Amino acid sequence: MTQDADRNGLYPGNFPRSYWLEVPPIAGSQEPLPAKAGIVVIGSGLAGASAGYWLQKAGFESVVMVDYETEQAATFRNAGHILYGTVESMKALVEIHGEEKAREIWQFSIDICEQVGTTIHELDIAADYKQDGYLVVAIDETEDGECKESVELLNRMGYHSDYITPRRVKELGFKNCFGARYEKGSAQAHPTKFRNGLVRAFLKQGGAYFGGAKVTDVTEHGDGVRVTTERGTIECDAVVLATNAYTPLFAPFFEGLVDPFRGQVLTSKPLKHRFPVKYPHSFDHGYQYALVTEDNRLLLGGWRHHSTTREMGLYSIETNPHIEAGLKQFARDYYAINEEIEWEFSWSGIMAASRTSLPFIGNTSSPRVYSCLGYTGHGFSWAHGSAKLLADIMAGNPLPEVARYFNPKLAR
Repeated sequence: MTQDADRNGLYPGNFPRSYWLEVPPIAGSQEPLPAKAGIVVIGSGLAGASAGYWLQKAGFESVVMVDYETEQAATFRNAGHILYGTVESMKALVEIHGEEKAREIWQFSIDICEQVGTTIHELDIAADYKQDGYLVVAIDETEDGECKESVELLNRMGYHSDYITPRRVKELGFKNCFGARYEKGSAQAHPTKFRNGLVRAFLKQGGAYFGGAKVTDVTEHGDGVRVTTERGTIECDAVVLATNAYTPLFAPFFEGLVDPFRGQVLTSKPLKHRFPVKYPHSFDHGYQYALVTEDNRLLLGGWRHHSTTREMGLYSIETNPHIEAGLKQFARDYYAINEEIEWEFSWSGIMAASRTSLPFIGNTSSPRVYSCLGYTGHGFSWAHGSAKLLADIMAGNPLPEVARYFNPKLAR
């Protein structure tokens, strides 16, 4: 067994290390926790770091961020996709919500995708950011039809979307596929580099960040909130829950609203030949998703819907050998890569499925407890944009009409 194989978790019983964690995440201080704070942000992933950053930009002072096991956050275990829309296609979005609501949600998703690029530019974050589009590849006739209908809907609504013919899909390096839908505005970035840039900005602006603080209880009392952790207690004016799938473990309000699920990802060693599609792409209604990294690795995740449990209700990041084998076979079946793919990284992460299919952004049943979570697999841009919306809510700033769809209290 090689040292690299042991480190990267390709063998049973090893810690499943993400490719993105080759860039070490900035960790919180191990100093004693403060007794008091203005706002405590629980979570230090994309949502937590973004919340801290935007709250400071909104004028809040004494913002403290706490986390527990930093490297296990879903932030470091995704596919680097920054996508227009939600987990559903526009066709599905219209069927679920109606055309008017679907249009509002889609426009908001565009705005928050653009916000990621703006933040990267303003903070000068070297996050390998590229706005080079997103390809949804159909692997059967049903999905092909959904691609065509979504393209028609989007173009009729005034957005630009392209249908890619099966012949062109084959030219792009795929096999056994049908047509595809291409969205030009979607993007990609290195999640750890982006999150680290936000943490640096947060600390530079006077924020405080503490690690190893597992939260066990959040209780509102009188004119404040008590945050109880295994390292101590913080009394504060308000709390932001940026803990995604882990939130129901200490916040009963979200029991039944947020469910954990395990997503699994493989990353190859650098390919000898450059794959034609270097931008984010997905297959099978988003159940498989992929990217070709800066150093020419195929990063491929998903396949959980072939598991009997669909990997729902899990908090363990142990990898599933059945899903790992399925992903490897999927790569052989659908990528026209004329070389043997050598896999180097295999990992999993815990994501959050929202019962409304939309995130929960805003005040909960407790007036001083706020949430920024529930991304259902589209957490990169949604986490950053949701945190900005939350900061506006907390500051009393004007809000877009679409904000009403994310109100946690209305989900009950």
